Amino acid sequence: MPILIAAQKIAKSYGARPLFRDLSFALEEGEHVGLIGPNGAGKSTLLSLLAGRERPDAGEISVRRGLRVGWLEQVPAFAPEATVESAILEAHPDPEDWEFQATLQEWLSKLSLDGREGVGPATRVSELSGGWKKRVALARELAKRPDLLLLDEPTNHLDVESILWLEGLLAKAPFASLTITHDRLFLQRVATRILELDPALPEGILSVPGDYAGYLEAKEQLRAAQERRELVLKNTLRRETEWLRRGPKARGTKQQARIQRAGEIAEELEQVSARNRIRGVAIDFAAEEKRPKKLIEAQGVAKSLGGRPLFSGLDLLVTPQSRIGLIGPNGCGKSTLLRVLLGQEPPDAGTVRHAEALRVA
Repeated sequence: MPILIAAQKIAKSYGARPLFRDLSFALEEGEHVGLIGPNGAGKSTLLSLLAGRERPDAGEISVRRGLRVGWLEQVPAFAPEATVESAILEAHPDPEDWEFQATLQEWLSKLSLDGREGVGPATRVSELSGGWKKRVALARELAKRPDLLLLDEPTNHLDVESILWLEGLLAKAPFASLTITHDRLFLQRVATRILELDPALPEGILSVPGDYAGYLEAKEQLRAAQERRELVLKNTLRRETEWLRRGPKARGTKQQARIQRAGEIAEELEQVSARNRIRGVAIDFAAEEKRPKKLIEAQGVAKSLGGRPLFSGLDLLVTPQSRIGLIGPNGCGKSTLLRVLLGQEPPDAGTVRHAEALRVA
């Protein structure tokens, strides 16, 4: 497939901390790539480079002439007084263009921004929940008719229905996409290739064609191969070290080359061993002190926003054993409920009680 954008040996650092270097890869027409990697590896920075917002410290990014790129940022930005319609109109230099007006109406309808669900073209973006703001930002990027759509954690703040809609859109989209996400099910359903960005990888990046399940199989094969390589290097280095301890005279060319080779083996072994170490975090959730039976108790809680009731008569008990998933459509008050439960906002009615010395992360 024709290449849309290609990176050749690019590098990027922030201050003295390098994110990546000598990174090379390409994105092709029509493919849907999932970008994964550990926190701090530079995934969002890489999208910013591909979008042309930043420049690499070294290397080159080649872009096909006339390429249209859309970028859905993790936290979209809007003008202070922006409405839904004015925010989307930012996507085109000539808002009066009749073809763009048709595109605008198309995405307003497809993303339920046409007033059917209480959010219309004249609605101020600042009044919307995080999920609705993400929909507006997505409509703004899709209205550009991109050849390549970059998405940074697109499922954050979206309700289940919106996530399913986005999955279907990307799966059938004629444009290519590169998506950062921790949602593995989303990757499995959408991705046609996985890119893993990790400085621990031999080339700094791993490209695996296929879905997320195929990536997991390839990663396991790579891990096994690296473990075998580490074992071979250890055995080879042991033999070379024994030879060196016998005190060979390093006057001949062959002896000098062998001594140099022993040093190279030691360096490679150090690198491979570092890559093979399993990253892990030990978290102890057990507190030494006695834990209360009730952490948060809400009774008859109600809350409205701008005269619109969000919830009422809500009773909820959170105990140390609770594992609660909170779902619902965008704008129904999920984030507001969390703020009420945490005491960051007062309820309009009802009570919220906390356990003494409650600590919340």
